[in-house]
Amino acid sequence: MATRNQSAELAPGSGDLLRMNRTLTTPIMVNRSMRVHTARGITSLPAGKMVPIAAVPLLREDAVKSGRLRFTFEMMETAEILMNAVYVSVKAYLVPWSAFTRFDSVDAVNRAYDGTEQYAGGPVQPFVQRETFNAVTSDDIKVYLGLHAKTGDTVTTAYHEAYNEIWNFRAKNRSPDLAIRALTDKSLAPAFWRHEQFKHIVPDFDQALIDGQVPLNVVNTKLPVSGLGIKGTPTASTATFRDSTGASWTGGAGGVVAQEALLGAKLAGAISGTVLPAIFAELATNGITVSLSNIEMAKKTAAFAQLRTQYSELDDNYLINMLMDGLTIPEQAMRQPMLLGESTTVFGMSKRYASDAANLTESVVNGATMIDMAIQTPRIAPGGIVMVVAEITPEQLFERQADPMYHYPVVAGTNAHTGGAFPHYLRDTLDPEKVEAVPNRYIDTAHATPAGTFGYAPLNYRWNVQQPRIGGKFYNPDPAAPFDEDRQRLWAVETVNPTLGVDFYLCTNMNTKVFVVTNQDPFECMTQGDFLIEGNTVFGTPLIEANDDYAKVLAKVDQTRLTGV
Repeated sequence: MATRNQSAELAPGSGDLLRMNRTLTTPIMVNRSMRVHTARGITSLPAGKMVPIAAVPLLREDAVKSGRLRFTFEMMETAEILMNAVYVSVKAYLVPWSAFTRFDSVDAVNRAYDGTEQYAGGPVQPFVQRETFNAVTSDDIKVYLGLHAKTGDTVTTAYHEAYNEIWNFRAKNRSPDLAIRALTDKSLAPAFWRHEQFKHIVPDFDQALIDGQVPLNVVNTKLPVSGLGIKGTPTASTATFRDSTGASWTGGAGGVVAQEALLGAKLAGAISGTVLPAIFAELATNGITVSLSNIEMAKKTAAFAQLRTQYSELDDNYLINMLMDGLTIPEQAMRQPMLLGESTTVFGMSKRYASDAANLTESVVNGATMIDMAIQTPRIAPGGIVMVVAEITPEQLFERQADPMYHYPVVAGTNAHTGGAFPHYLRDTLDPEKVEAVPNRYIDTAHATPAGTFGYAPLNYRWNVQQPRIGGKFYNPDPAAPFDEDRQRLWAVETVNPTLGVDFYLCTNMNTKVFVVTNQDPFECMTQGDFLIEGNTVFGTPLIEANDDYAKVLAKVDQTRLTGV
């Protein structure tokens, strides 16, 4: 039977439940508001660069409920209709505040936002980085976004940080060999080439991942050897000896070989003619075995190694280890840029002739295209920057790429003219390493070192043919040849002696030779759209222009009060 005191302790609201309510982590309920951020503007674009064309800041706890954008692109005049495609790719990224490199966790963002030191006795990390604007300093990101300031103004670097975080994120996913940009870099980053026809070629590959490694079980790691012995105290010798394989070897300085007279070897036969020593290692009793479990382990290791590749560019190994253990890391998604939308299209072109009688045969070509994009996000606790970037690149032709039939290789052996270099089903099926080295001539037959290794590709890669053929008056055997007016129909961006390096991934040598005006940005973009953002922002009521209406109404109010007796 409960006592009075026990009954009091069991009364609702007087136990741990009340005390637990003092450590809640759920924020209070607030009235959410809607705000509009208009993305409307016009800018020019250079070719071969990643150009920011829209940027929208998200405050803490903001969510993009609707973001419908239209991007209209126009290509400046060229002399002829271009036969190779001109691509425009638009990508929208969300860069949370926690993705900025200066923050090592979401907790660090919270501390910086509140102005709290990062750790006991440590510094207070600034939530917003600032700099003093100087009009003399070149700042392409500011110019192409249409941002204005005057010398001496204090401005933030959030847009610059977001832009460079986006490019670095893409570079890590493209190749680990690409150098990372500084977050304060104000120049436009190079665009990434669209090499769909060469996506199967890699600069190197993991040999162990393909072959696998099966551990061997050795009963005795020091296997006994019979048929060899020494007598007395050995001394160094330079005499010549033969081993059980028939190979000769000679001793010398270092005392590697014992004196002949003191070294005894059992012979494999009678002492006549060529005699070999009968020296053997015992493997039957203390042998080497391969277990089925080790073979299975090698298969699983290879499978997990392939899975690990998708985490290889994460900065911290402990994160990789946790992800490989199947552990979720909720905040890691907020520690890197997130792709919200992507669209790629090709410019359409039309030729326009002169209308005056003297120049009826003269013409120029204009190009245009349009991309629509819809963007939405859930509530983003740390806030961030939504940035839209555009890249305009021509299709790379690689017109001197080797043809697999025309450049059929010489077959090794006595008869060099057989079909041995063609695919063979049985041989290729049984090949344990279905990888081939890609020679430089496969990419460009004019390469200075045609037999050098360009990269590695899957077996029989060359029989997937995707290269264009350009001949007649457009034929160009030399990548370093000067500009030819006959080739104005081709926007060719070529590299002499190409390698699978920076120039292959990035647009580092773009030209504008096909355009009528070559010293200006050859493209323009007009942006139209609105972002409807839900958040915790409190807006004031609409204001009315100042007048004396309130005083006039108040004058009509009897403000006298009766006094009690």
